[in-house]
Amino acid sequence: MRLLGAAIVLTTASVAASQPKPSTTCAFDGFSANPQLMELAGDPVVVYHADGAWTCGYLTQKKGAGPGWFPSKNLRTVPFDPTPPLTAWVGIWANGDDRIHIALSKTPGKLNLAGEGIWRGRGDVVHSGEFAGEASPQGNHLHFVEEGAESCIIDLTLIGRYLVANDNDRCGGANVRFWGVWKRSEK
Repeated sequence: MRLLGAAIVLTTASVAASQPKPSTTCAFDGFSANPQLMELAGDPVVVYHADGAWTCGYLTQKKGAGPGWFPSKNLRTVPFDPTPPLTAWVGIWANGDDRIHIALSKTPGKLNLAGEGIWRGRGDVVHSGEFAGEASPQGNHLHFVEEGAESCIIDLTLIGRYLVANDNDRCGGANVRFWGVWKRSEK
């Protein structure tokens, strides 16, 4: 995935302010290990690329999430610490009904991670997934590999008040994913 810096996104907005929305589809191409995250009216947008005055990105809102074109001038950079303290990771992170719990480990420099996710299909079809273990962040990135034959691998990036997650699709039943933009939760 190719991501653009905030300066490029904002510069392209001023150059082509009257450009019509692109007619091409803003195709979702996944969450990278180095995502660029911006906000649109307080909602997080993972940015893919810009086309003149428009930016292609993946928007996450309470009513749903998905890719689309957004006016670049309306996007705001999310400030973040590239080397956050371990305590910045600690908490319960939510994406819909799914949760990732992160706590300080007894092992210096490590975090305890535990996640639960579900996918609901038609009728009574429900698939679940979970993971648990320890990992050490490197800057604002954390690469987690759960031990086992079908290793669950999750990459987390801490960007301000958000976690951007990607997994290898081996962390649970069919369609259960630990990916997307996660926010701190009270429960």
